[in-house]
Amino acid sequence: MNARMALAAAVLLAAAACSDSTTPPTPGVVTLSLVTPNADDGAMALVLTGPGITSIASGSGAYAVYWRVVSPTEARVIVVGDLSNGVLATAQVAEANRLTGYHVGILEVATRSDAVRASTAGYAITLAGSH
Repeated sequence: MNARMALAAAVLLAAAACSDSTTPPTPGVVTLSLVTPNADDGAMALVLTGPGITSIASGSGAYAVYWRVVSPTEARVIVVGDLSNGVLATAQVAEANRLTGYHVGILEVATRSDAVRASTAGYAITLAGSH
């Protein structure tokens, strides 16, 4: 029984050594991509949370992006343009290799004719970064 326990402990230690928690954080760029159920989105308000957000840039020359870091772990973002599925914006962050530490919330969406959508159901923002 002691040999089995020692083997189990060794396996657990090896697994822990391979986890992301031992990998040092890598600053880099995270991509925020839109999934939308509509074809006429014109503006979107988002909140990005996670460690070390320093700047946000447009993901397309067709979009205007306005942003403000409101705390060390939160940025508010507005994207305006003829929005469609794909990259909305990019963010410079402290831990681009640890995406589980970041979250994007969709606060509000408006149509191209400036009507606020009653719901954000069906919308999603996916994150991709350096690994």
